[in-house]
Amino acid sequence: MSTKINIRSPFLLNITEPVIPLPTFSCDTAALTGFAVDNQGVITNPTPAYGIIDSISSSDSGFSNNKYATVSSDTTRTITVRVRIPFGYTNTASVFFDCQSQTTQAGLTASNVQTPCTVSVTTQGSISAQTIAVGGTSVDIALAGFFNNETVYAVTNGYGTLITTALSGSTLTIAPNAIGGSGTIYVEGRDANYPTTCAAVQSIAVTVNGAASPPAFSCTTANLNGGSVSTAGVITNPSTTAVITGISLTDGGALITSVPANSGSTAQNVTLFFKLTVPAGYSNAGATLFCSKVFSQDGTSPPTFTCSIAALTQQSISKNGSIFIGSAAVGTVKSFTTPDWLGTKVSSNTPRDIVFQVLIPSGYANANGSNTIDCTRTLTQPATLATVAGANTYFISGKVLDLDSLCDATLATTQAVTSSGASITGLMGTTIFRNGTPYNGKTFYFGVQEKSMSSGAGIGVGDFYAIQIDASGLVLDVVLWTCDGGGLGKGGIL
Repeated sequence: MSTKINIRSPFLLNITEPVIPLPTFSCDTAALTGFAVDNQGVITNPTPAYGIIDSISSSDSGFSNNKYATVSSDTTRTITVRVRIPFGYTNTASVFFDCQSQTTQAGLTASNVQTPCTVSVTTQGSISAQTIAVGGTSVDIALAGFFNNETVYAVTNGYGTLITTALSGSTLTIAPNAIGGSGTIYVEGRDANYPTTCAAVQSIAVTVNGAASPPAFSCTTANLNGGSVSTAGVITNPSTTAVITGISLTDGGALITSVPANSGSTAQNVTLFFKLTVPAGYSNAGATLFCSKVFSQDGTSPPTFTCSIAALTQQSISKNGSIFIGSAAVGTVKSFTTPDWLGTKVSSNTPRDIVFQVLIPSGYANANGSNTIDCTRTLTQPATLATVAGANTYFISGKVLDLDSLCDATLATTQAVTSSGASITGLMGTTIFRNGTPYNGKTFYFGVQEKSMSSGAGIGVGDFYAIQIDASGLVLDVVLWTCDGGGLGKGGIL
């Protein structure tokens, strides 16, 4: 489709290519789902479609230490969720956006949500406060001695940036991350009839002592992540753990608000220096620091869409030979080339090359509304036969949606898992086990180390390995990654 414009001399027509505007991050963008409060007042935080939850708060009565008090009848609960704005939005530089989420807490004696629960599990004594230190060892708590009549446990940790928690049977492990602070977590003891029967709740106050000598804040710590420079010269600030107070073209130079437009046909690199105010908790808190980041500024000719730009993720093969097309970071996965083995089973984990067709989005030189490119991924089809848990032990972090999200914090790698892989680089195509059972990784990514570490992945760690684990425990990807200079940095799939 084209548009014809007629114009006669002596008039001149000046046409410039429109610049696609950046969206503004809002609560509709965050799209919070999953907020819940059980009848004991324990909160399940919502999950944002975009962004990372920084904290929650509530003005409702009975709210304290990220928990509500129990109530006799159904009670509406509203929390304010502070979401960290990801890069690529007009308001990324604002860092946070507050959104509300609402649910109903069921009453213990009168309820319309569900039949009031009956008391079965009770507490026994109380769990003492725990003090651990950054860089120190984790602590194990035997939960069986603090409840009566329980059969299973659940832990709620609202301080994921502070500590990492893991349950193994009746043992709760609390591991420090890389920052100091304090918070309260909650453990519920439940029986087999929960939620018909009430859970019993134990609170655990946790203090993480920071390093004896606070580290100095550096440009590595700043973790400038994302941001952009448009063809017209519009600057979108990256996200960072510090506060951006200005931008310059040189270290300590005069402040600017934009850069010249790129009138050339090809992209060019632009180096910007961001003036940062060092946050509290560092030896140089309050100081000013200039940190640089290189951006690719597109020219007047649109770039060519490639498989690297598409960045396929979440693809997998089931045990019965079905293929899940997953998604792409840019573009849309439309289909795959049908292989002759589709729908067949295998007796051992089997690598498969699959060609996916990705629809090219507008704004690229090779887009016409319906063009696709072929992108090949090597995936492993899991065996239908039982796999024996490997004898080699590794330690993984909590799950994240994608590789960039590994660089939102410093993560502890303290969850012990096993595999037949003799090394981390040899984990590709093997099955990860937790307590002798294939680990359901739900195609998320995990930092991985050969030993338990309080700071094994993420910001400040340097180069580290990450693995992607599917729902059957199969390792889909092994990736060498770094967060130095931002999560979009030096990652590469082995």
